[in-house]
Formats: sequence, C-alpha cells, structure tokens
Amino acid sequence: MGRSPARQKMKIRTLYLNPHLQKITAGLFSCLGVLLLILGSHKEITLVVNGEAQQVSTYALTVKSLLKKQGLLLSEQDRVYPTPDTWLREGEPLFLKLSSQVEIQADGKAVNLRTAEGRPGNVLLDAGIALYPQDRIFVDGKLTAPDTLMAAGVDHTIELRRGTPVTVLTDSAVFRFVSDGDILADAFQKEGIEIYEADELSRPLDTPLTGTPISVELVRAKPLEVLQGDESITIRTTAETVGAALASGGIPLQGLDYSIPDENEPIPDTGQVEIIRIREEVLLNQEQIQFTNEYQPDDSLELDQLSILSGGELGISAQRIRVTYENGVEVDRNLEKEWVLREPSPRVIGYGTQINLRTANTPDGQITYWRKITAYATSYNETCPGCKTYTASGADLRQGVIAVRLSWYRYMQGLKVYIPGYGFASIEDVGGGVDWSWNWVDLGYKEKNYVPWSENVEVYFLAPIPPPDNIMYVLN
Repeated sequence: MGRSPARQKMKIRTLYLNPHLQKITAGLFSCLGVLLLILGSHKEITLVVNGEAQQVSTYALTVKSLLKKQGLLLSEQDRVYPTPDTWLREGEPLFLKLSSQVEIQADGKAVNLRTAEGRPGNVLLDAGIALYPQDRIFVDGKLTAPDTLMAAGVDHTIELRRGTPVTVLTDSAVFRFVSDGDILADAFQKEGIEIYEADELSRPLDTPLTGTPISVELVRAKPLEVLQGDESITIRTTAETVGAALASGGIPLQGLDYSIPDENEPIPDTGQVEIIRIREEVLLNQEQIQFTNEYQPDDSLELDQLSILSGGELGISAQRIRVTYENGVEVDRNLEKEWVLREPSPRVIGYGTQINLRTANTPDGQITYWRKITAYATSYNETCPGCKTYTASGADLRQGVIAVRLSWYRYMQGLKVYIPGYGFASIEDVGGGVDWSWNWVDLGYKEKNYVPWSENVEVYFLAPIPPPDNIMYVLN
C-alpha cells in the first residue's frame, strides 16, 4: 500500500528540522556564494603604462592589487589613474606613468629630482627654474623643445643653456639682443647682422656665448672700388691710406706698381682707386749684319766683267731691350745694350782691268770705243727746276753736253761718248739720277730744240783710253 500525502509531508519537515542536516545545507550554500563571488570578480582590464597599452586578465579587485600582481611597485612620484584604492571595473582603462630620475644642470648648479613629468619645460618649472625666450634645453645632450615628451621611466639629464645678452656698438648705432647661439658668429647670423671680412671686431667671431652679457665694438669697413685696366672690383676696408687698403683687400702694390691716388694718400672721397700694374720684360734680339763688298782687280777679266773671289759671311749683332707695360699695354721700349756676336766677312769681287779698243758702225759713222754700257737716259734743258744755262764744268748747256751721277762725274768729266739717236757728247754736268737704274745719263738740250728722253740707251766711251787713274773700273 502506498504512503499517504500527510505522512510524507511530516517526514520532510522532520528532515528539515534536523540540526545536522541544517549544518550541511549551510556549508553548501557558503561554498556556492564564494564560488559565485570569485566568478563575478574576473575582469579584462586595459593597462596603459607610459603610453603603451596591454590587455590584462585579472581577478584583482583594486588598482593597487592589479599593479602589484603585474610587478609594478609604485613610488611616490609615479602617476596612476584611477587612484590605487579604486575598485576595478570591467572595461575601464588603467593609466600608469612611471617617474624618472632627472639631473638638471642650470645657472652653474646641479639639481637632482625624481618626477613623472614628461616635458622638460615643466620639469624645470617644477624645480623652480624659470625659462626665457632665448634659453635652450638639451635633453641627454640633444637640443629639445620645452614641450617635447621625454621617454618615461628612464633616467635623463637636462642642461639649460641661457641666452646671452649681446650689445653691439658701432660708430652710428647700438644694437642690443639676446642670442641663443653657441658663438658670437651665430649671434650675428641669427640677428641678420652681416660681418664682412674687412670689418674690425673687438672680440673674435668664435667667442663662446655662455649666458654672461657681452659687449662688442664693430668698426664697419667702407667699400672701395678698385680699377685695374678694364676690370673693376669692390673691396671693403678700414684702412686709412690707399696702400694699406689695397694690401688688406688682397691686391697690394708690388714692384714698380703705382696707384692713383698715391699709396700714401688717404682714401679718396670718391671711393675709387686706380691701380697701374707695371711689368717689365727683357728681350734678347739677334740681327744679321750685312757683309760688305770688297773689289779687287782681276787682270784675267775684261773691263765691266765681275767675278766672286770669296762669298762673304753675314755677321750677327745682339740687342738687349727692356720693354715696359702698364696694365698689359706697352708704354716704353728701351735699348739697354747692343753688341756684335760675330763680325761679318766681306764678299770679295774681282773686277776686270783688261781694256780693248773696238769699233762699231753707227748712223754717224764708224767709231772706236773702249767701253760700252747700257744706261737709262733722260733729258733736260735750262728751264728745268734747278737747272742753269751752264754745266758743272762751266760749259754751256746745249745738245752734246750730258750729265751723270756725281760718283761718275769725278772719274768721267770731259770724257767723250756716243749715244745712238742723240749723237756725240761730252760728260760735263752732274745730276741726281733715277731710282730705278744706277747707270743713268741725262741728255742736254737748249729749250728751243728740246727732245724728251725716257728709255734705255747704249753709251759708247770713245777712244783714246784715259789714264788708269781716270778710269772708274766698277760702276756704282
């Protein structure tokens, strides 16, 4: 038979009220609560350390416990958000910035501090060090802007280099500024003050700028235009004289050079100087010396025949000539010395001395002659320029009287000749001759019967043969 419902209810109640059973039940519920609490505290947290994010799976309940489990022990200067006692929540990020040990060198002092501040400008402010516009910050030896983030959690050195107050004194103005340059040249460049090579400074351009105020005197060089031939250059100088200005500009006067104005004169108000460059060169020239002709009688030759007995040799003369140039243009040439290196040797010419009488038939009859030459004939009368009615020998000027060169006349005065077409004549006058022929005769006439001549003719010297002293063996 089955049990009645009333009987079953009475049994369950009896079990529920059993103390031993109640202890077991309470223990089970406690374990279940702890399990539920543990399961409920598990979280996924985004941990950002010094700007780098990472996902962390944790059962930690607070920020502090999480960081401890991650091996991150906080110092007083480290920064964490939220605060260490904050309870962790699922999905809520956790930010941690670790502090750094920083050594500061500024104003001749050293300061050490630990800070989580990442910008060097703020670190200096935290250390009570003021910044000015031209100050420079060097982090770990590198120039760094004040708001640049430094690496967190790493030791650093910060050097503060103060701007240097600079006063520049010129003859017309005073300039004051603060420079962040390392040397004086940097200060001038950054300030736009151009320094020329010839300018004079009371301090060298490589003077270090250390932050201590400095004063500099600047003497400006003045421009000077220098003309040299066709060229023009402009230099700058602080010199007082022309010569010193040219020397400082790298174009000094040398040797015989001179300037306009003179090198000892002050710089002209025109700002212009001309340089005259003097250059001399010595030339050694050689020239040939023409040999002369020497004549010797040669009994084996007839009259008016010539032979070369020895050829002759040219001589050599030397000259030393000094040539002067001004700006490349020759202005003077002076013969300093002349000498003979080799004397010439004369050419020896033999001339014939044999004289033989010959005859010839002419329109005017047969003639006997001892010399026959070809000469260029002209004619003249008493009306020609410089002519008279009488000749050099005193004879009247007429047909039958002829003139020759003076050298001939000295030997031939009074000699009788025959010229075909003119006739018989006597040499009685002296003339200048013509340029194109050494053998020349001028045929005399009276004005009333004048005949012009301009041609080569044959001149026969008529017998008798004159004495040897009156014979011109060589016609020249």
